[in-house]
Amino acid sequence: MATNLPPKLEAVLIRLCRGRSLNVTQAVKLPYLVDVVAMNLLGRKITEGTHLRWDHGVVTSEVWHHLDKCIPLSHFRLEPVPCSEERKVVVIDDRDFSETLTPDEEEIVDFVGDEYASVKAVRLGEMTKLMNPTATGWGTNQPADLDAEAYERMDPGYQRMAERLITIRTLEQLRRLSVPVRDLKDLIA
Repeated sequence: MATNLPPKLEAVLIRLCRGRSLNVTQAVKLPYLVDVVAMNLLGRKITEGTHLRWDHGVVTSEVWHHLDKCIPLSHFRLEPVPCSEERKVVVIDDRDFSETLTPDEEEIVDFVGDEYASVKAVRLGEMTKLMNPTATGWGTNQPADLDAEAYERMDPGYQRMAERLITIRTLEQLRRLSVPVRDLKDLIA
């Protein structure tokens, strides 16, 4: 089967889809998370993909364009989801692509799939935006952050804090929501 995806990106996407029900939005966002984790743990990307800041978060451009075309010689097929505008990504070629990824790379892909494949598409978009807090011009196809700070921003605690801060518009609101620290023991407890 011919494809227009880089070999590693294709192997990552196949591994993410196997045994999981991913919609198109999840399929275009999860490879970004794979590369953020890989940069932190391995010091390099895995997917060979281009991760760009689109209007609804970070998207792996090659996956979007591949699935949008869903060429006949692809390893994937899109199926409609009943009562929804979403489409589900289905692996149609069940060959073993494990020789494309190292065991360490497979472990990272599996971790991202296990942790984030069940996250709703809208939430993944919000999450990837919060991982790029200094980004301006969402929807401008600028590269997304892959550094250690982006990795740290994947943490659920950071995500909750950042979501809460977005709702604060003034310093006075921040003061009302804050609890004063009375003693150094309060910080440690």
